[in-house]
Amino acid sequence: MAGLMAGNLDREVEIQQLIESTTPGYPVETWETLDDLVWMSKVDTRGRESFRGAQLSATYDTRWEMHWREDMDPDVIDVPKQRRLLYRGRVHDITAAMELGRQEGIALLTIANIGATD
Repeated sequence: MAGLMAGNLDREVEIQQLIESTTPGYPVETWETLDDLVWMSKVDTRGRESFRGAQLSATYDTRWEMHWREDMDPDVIDVPKQRRLLYRGRVHDITAAMELGRQEGIALLTIANIGATD
């Protein structure tokens, strides 16, 4: 698959998984690194600025592609709910995950708020 040639996977990205636990009285959601950094390709697709509550807010959409991983299989895992990406200190929330080819790779569509980090 041409889109997943090694030279195109030039960004080191951290994949995080949602950990849900319950403390007395309320649920707690935390994010934990899935494993080592993963090489992905990155294409910014759209950016927006708007005013919310008298503050400028900016978001942008990005498409990421990576080699196939069983722990990111969109047919088995609710990737948008259970995973997110962290790149250069910025959180990228996954909005969609798609299989590329026959388990050759995975495409992730994300949205990130500028300045949003955890």
